[in-house]
Parts: sequence; C-alpha cells; structure tokens
Amino acid sequence: MKKKVLILGSTGSIGRSTLDVIENQLDRFEVYGLVCRDNIELLNRQIQTFKPKYVCIFHREQEKNVLFDRKRLFFGMEGILNLINTDVDIVLNALPGSVGLNPTIEALKANKILALANKESLVMAGRIVTKLIKKGSSRLIPVDSEHSALYQLLKNVKPSQVKSITITASGGPFRKHKKKALKTVSPEEAMNHPTWSMGKKVTLDSATLMNKGFEVIEAKWLFKINHKNIKVIIHPQSIIHGMVEFIDGSFTAYLSHPDMRLPISYALNEGKTTALNLKRLNLEELKRLTFYSPDFVRFPSLKLAYDALDEGDSALVVLNTASEVASQAFVEGKIRFTDIPLLIKKALDNHKLKKVIEDMDEIWHYHNWAKEFGEKIIGDMKK
Repeated sequence: MKKKVLILGSTGSIGRSTLDVIENQLDRFEVYGLVCRDNIELLNRQIQTFKPKYVCIFHREQEKNVLFDRKRLFFGMEGILNLINTDVDIVLNALPGSVGLNPTIEALKANKILALANKESLVMAGRIVTKLIKKGSSRLIPVDSEHSALYQLLKNVKPSQVKSITITASGGPFRKHKKKALKTVSPEEAMNHPTWSMGKKVTLDSATLMNKGFEVIEAKWLFKINHKNIKVIIHPQSIIHGMVEFIDGSFTAYLSHPDMRLPISYALNEGKTTALNLKRLNLEELKRLTFYSPDFVRFPSLKLAYDALDEGDSALVVLNTASEVASQAFVEGKIRFTDIPLLIKKALDNHKLKKVIEDMDEIWHYHNWAKEFGEKIIGDMKK
C-alpha cells in the first residue's frame, strides 16, 4: 500500500524537494494533499503533475485562480486541520513560522507520522509536543538536515553513553563581516545564503545565526539532552551535519552532500535509508573541512537562544515571536540588521517569565504579547 502524504507548504523549498522525492518513489507514496499560501501559479502546476485528492489554500479570495475541483478545495487553518484528520498517513509540515504550530499539534493528536520541518513547533511548544508523542501513537521524524543527522547517529545509542552533540552551521553570508559592517547590510544580501536554497525566514535566521539557536532548542526536546551539552560549530563546507561525542572521548559524524532531499526521504520512509539518485559525496575531492567557534559578539542571536533555554518556556515563545517580528521589520526596511537581536532582547527582558507552560492557550498568550510588544518597539524606533 502506498503511503498517503499531506504536504503543508508545497510551493516552498522543502515542499518542492518533497515532491521531487515522491516523484522518484511513486511506488511508495502518493500525494494526498497540497497546502499552499501564495504561489498559486506553482500550485496549479503541482496539481496537474501529482493530481492530489485535496488542496488547501490560505486565502479564499484566490479560489478563482486555483485549477481544482471546488468540492475538494479547503481554506485557511481550519482547512489544514480538517485535512490532517482525514485518512492521510504522513503529514510533512514545512510551513514557515509560528503558523506551523497548530498543524503540528493536530497531527500528533491525530496519531499521524509527522515529518517536521517547522522549527517553531518545538521552539514554542517543545514540552507540549514531546508529551503528546509520549501519550499517543504518533511519530515525529525531523526533516532539518542537522536533526536528521543526529536522529540517525543517536538511533541505537544509550543516553548514558553521550557526552555532547554538535550541530554544524555554514556561518551564513556574513561569516567574515566585521561587526561594524553588519550595520549596513541589506535584506538582499542577507538572503544570499552560501550553501542552501531555503525560504526567506529561515535564510534570514541563518544570517543572524538565530536559526542555529532554534536548532539547539529543537535538539533539547528531540533528543532529551541538556542544552549545555548541545554545541554549535561553524563549518562552511556544510559536509558534516551533526556529530555525537561519547563519554570515552570518541566521536561519530554524519557526512553528506548538502541536499535536503536526503533527510526528506529518510523522514518519509519512516527512518529508513533508501536508494536516491542524487549527487554523491566524493571524499577524494574534498580539499579540507574547517571548523570555527561561533562569534557571540557579532551574532548575539545565538546566545539569546541559549539564555532563553536557561530562563524557561515563556522565554522560548517570546524569543521565537520577537524574532519573527524583527525579521519582518528588517526585510521591510524598518530596522537595521543589527537591530534584530536588540529587539529580541528587549522583549525577553520585559516579559513576565513562566518556567513551565503546558497549555496551548498560554503559548498563544505569550506569542500575542511578544508580537504586540515588538511592533510597538519598531513603531517607536521610526518616530
């Protein structure tokens, strides 16, 4: 029987790569549903190629542009949640930002296999997500290349054997910039990632290194490891994606050519490696692999993530939401690149701390507070 796959964010970079993986494994998977926010032109091409049973778009006013049976067309968040509760087998959540949280929660409650590419789900609600996994029969398999690497490295390892885990980072487009030069970088420069082709939000987060901060938070919940034992190292070649250090001083590492189709295929195949016709890593052609410590002075966002982990659950929600607000303001030209971590820190310093949150309403309370606070700060800066 083919597995039915629902792709949330089908026109984004992860969604497109997922469809490429499925197209080459049509004996195993069928595209059951596609969810798209804005790129209706590409969505129509995907509909024509993959003939999904259901489609969901975010904005009802775009209905007239979608070339699909109106009886099987859904709308907005309600439509996404309804689709998750059909007889779909695998939900691949590649929605960007906090909008991806509710679908994650719904997929776990519905006991689906969740292939997770939405970082914000674990950053905002890691405690709630992990409790849902324990309680039901759902499975969460990470799609991020770093977490997929660590997931595979730790698969048959006892926690008592592990001393630390390491997440690698390319360093982003500004790895060699002086601190002063960062004040004048443009959104266009920030979107020019040296290694990966990604969506706008995650690309900008990579430029500030907030992306790695989010990945540290995800790793804490995914692998149940103290964040003080989760390291980040700059590795510009993006060949090593994750490493595990053992208590005896030895290491294991996951190496591959940087291609998101590898972790996507691993997640869709429920933790199994399969033959893929992709570019192979040729060790003989590698001239060198280099590693550098992250610079917390030039890129303070990474330190803010570690600090938020020290503080507790409310700080993680505020960190995520303030980052969303600040990133959008930078893209719109309202603040400078170096203002992003300053705004996030202000939000963290001014919120009412709560160490443990186990209720979704509280998550959204802190999210809404941070959004309003961030937008006010940006408004005051413009005056």
